[in-house]
Amino acid sequence: MAMKKIEHKAPKKQFLTLDELAAFTQEALRSGADGSEIVEAAVSFGGKLQALSVEVPVTAGDATRQQH
Repeated sequence: MAMKKIEHKAPKKQFLTLDELAAFTQEALRSGADGSEIVEAAVSFGGKLQALSVEVPVTAGDATRQQH
């Protein structure tokens, strides 16, 4: 099964906000995530979020859009 990676990264020297976390979650769910996927994160030494990613299955609609 083909997979699609959803990623959100903070600008350099900044961190992800709660709003950006919500946008990441919404994008992943709209892209086919069912909630059971493992989320990968990059964090600062202080534990602040710098980047998030998750892989979701490519749906038939996604595959059609990628071809055009």
